[in-house]
Amino acid sequence: MAEKETDVIEHLLGLEHEAASLLLEAQTAADKRLIESRTKAEELYKKQYSELISSAEQVLKEECDKITKKHNEDFVSYQNKISASEKDISAFNALLDKLFFAE
Repeated sequence: MAEKETDVIEHLLGLEHEAASLLLEAQTAADKRLIESRTKAEELYKKQYSELISSAEQVLKEECDKITKKHNEDFVSYQNKISASEKDISAFNALLDKLFFAE
């Protein structure tokens, strides 16, 4: 009878060892899948982030170019307006006399 109990205990210990081995294999496989999934997710994130940043930089560049072009056009227009304006030297001299020599 003791021999049967020993055989049963040995059998149960063998099953427990098998179960532990299966559990370890399952955990290893799950860890591997988790690492692969995390790696794929990080790659996808980096790709989408790069695309988003690239798009935002392109929009920024286009807007800066528009603003620069508009500024240059306005500045040239202002210079032309100033150059084309008539100079009233007598009125300017009268203003200076009034401001500096008024009593």
